[in-house]
Amino acid sequence: MIDIHCHILPGVDDGAKTMEEAMLILQKAERAGITDIVLTPHYMRGTVYNAGNVKKWKIYQELKECAKKAGIKINLYLGNEVYIDERLPQMLGGYDFGRKQETGKADGPNGTKDIYELATLNSREYVLVEFPVQTKDKSAVKTLFTLVQDGFIPVIAHPERYHYVQEDPSQVDQFLQMGCKLQGDYLALTGKYGKRAEKTLKRLLQEDKIFCLASDIHKGTDSYKLDFVTKKLGKILKNSDKVKQLLHDNPAAMIA
Repeated sequence: MIDIHCHILPGVDDGAKTMEEAMLILQKAERAGITDIVLTPHYMRGTVYNAGNVKKWKIYQELKECAKKAGIKINLYLGNEVYIDERLPQMLGGYDFGRKQETGKADGPNGTKDIYELATLNSREYVLVEFPVQTKDKSAVKTLFTLVQDGFIPVIAHPERYHYVQEDPSQVDQFLQMGCKLQGDYLALTGKYGKRAEKTLKRLLQEDKIFCLASDIHKGTDSYKLDFVTKKLGKILKNSDKVKQLLHDNPAAMIA
């Protein structure tokens, strides 16, 4: 599996707190059969979850070195899970796809200070975006449409967990029509987020609206449960090729 959504980068959000905890999660991931991971710490403007690329890059390099010393053979990449924000197009303005944003360049072409605060998935055009869980963001459609016009591909994180999508799964159709992708949290199929989230993800999978699945792992106490989920996906989709697309092929295309 290739996991494009997790909170393993230590000390920057509500995920792993220490390098030791991050290493514990990586060991579990390797045992579960995960070969590649995109580290996607939360980025929420105006909160404590706002580590810029310079800080993220430094910790990312430290984590890679620790993993190498421990003999962990997982490829690590850097990204963000960005909370939806009307200023997101400006915050990503001028982003140079394919260029590693480790420099954390302070000033963009218009003098914006946070232009390289955010990281897309492995510095590619895919940007992982999170919505409010309980209420619908009225500006989301306009914001995402602008991102698409600017050449980005928004990836909407865990739609099955949003209450308004649970009430009406067709809410995601407008995002799909404009070119966004949907990333489901596969642990929803274990009941982790409640029955409504499980039911919603199952429906979105059966309607072929989910582009990829990811773990959204946060803590060293979390379990991947990948074998269980893979078997359950086989029963839901009845198509082993589709399961492979969701867990490997489509995530691979996003970071290639």
